Amino acid sequence: MTKIKRRDLLFLFVVALVSTVITSALFLAFSGEKKAGQTANAGEQAPAWETANMPRITPVSFNSPSIQSQWETAIINVRQKVAPAVVYIDTVRTVSGGTFMIPEFFRDFFGPDFPDSFKGPEFEQKGTGSGFIIDPDGHILTNEHVIRYADKITVTLKNGETYEGEVIGSNPEIDLAVVKIDAGKELPYAELGDSDTLQIGQWVVAIGNPFGFQETVTAGIISALNRSLNNPKEQGYLLQTDAAINPGNSGGPLVDLSGKVIGINEAIISNAQGMGFAIPINLAQEHLDELTTPAPPAPWLGIWMLPVNDELAAYLDLPFKSGVYVESVVKDSPAEKAGLKTRDIIREINRNPVNSPDELAEKISEMEIGEKAALLVWRENGFRTFTVTLGTRP
Repeated sequence: MTKIKRRDLLFLFVVALVSTVITSALFLAFSGEKKAGQTANAGEQAPAWETANMPRITPVSFNSPSIQSQWETAIINVRQKVAPAVVYIDTVRTVSGGTFMIPEFFRDFFGPDFPDSFKGPEFEQKGTGSGFIIDPDGHILTNEHVIRYADKITVTLKNGETYEGEVIGSNPEIDLAVVKIDAGKELPYAELGDSDTLQIGQWVVAIGNPFGFQETVTAGIISALNRSLNNPKEQGYLLQTDAAINPGNSGGPLVDLSGKVIGINEAIISNAQGMGFAIPINLAQEHLDELTTPAPPAPWLGIWMLPVNDELAAYLDLPFKSGVYVESVVKDSPAEKAGLKTRDIIREINRNPVNSPDELAEKISEMEIGEKAALLVWRENGFRTFTVTLGTRP
């Protein structure tokens, strides 16, 4: 019985081994035919559904000497084409030192003639930025925040020549401004491109003067389109790039590899790396007529202002809690000629109440140069009326 059982087991083992060998042979034979067919038909097109749903990708080796040479040549050509039109902008503005209230203890100690406040000294604040010439006549496109409140603008060209700049037009809502210089000759200017055709991943070059280092060139890609700095989740109009942008780059051009300006560098996120933002050049072109048309001179009063709030009203023991506190009066201004003084409080203009400096500025902006304005002023515990003939800012 044992011998028969052993023979049966041996027979089953042999059958299983033969079956395995035959199955393996058949599998290898059919597999070889399929691979041979694939090799022979490698040049045939993929099915239509594959090409419709999958982008065709051409592999590129950036280690290839020819690719590296083309890339370097493109950057060099961009710099040679655009850099002569990029300018360095220096600004100087006068900043008020502010008004400081004297504690009541000192006024009581020194007597009623001791002033209730004193004005800090004025000082000059310097700023730097970039810009680029957009026509041979010397119009320069830059950011509005670069030239905001500037009393003096100096523009330095690539060749070192310096000129005094004049703001022709500005738009703080989109942070753009145009500065004009008179060089007495035709100047090199940048060619403007089309920012509507930009694609994410497209190579770009930024040129500017970060931290005062003139003609600094950095490269990167378009990281995203239609960004908003106010809310990253909302759609905006800004271009995002990882090309290095630093303080001083503001107003400089962002250009494509053909050397055409496709953006104006505007901002960075200070606690991030590789996140810069630029204003699309097409948005700037939509506003160029507005920015290059000299604005008519605005009426000017000639005072530095502060709002009257609860604290100031309590400190000065005022019977009201709103108005415009005159921090200082500009020398030879319409306000000084009319008799206004520091520590006056303006409550009305032309019998219309004013509750803040913004309200007063808005009402004056609606008037004409040479027009008379009646101001109701609180001084020394009583109201007085002053008539001011509005002038132009010197």
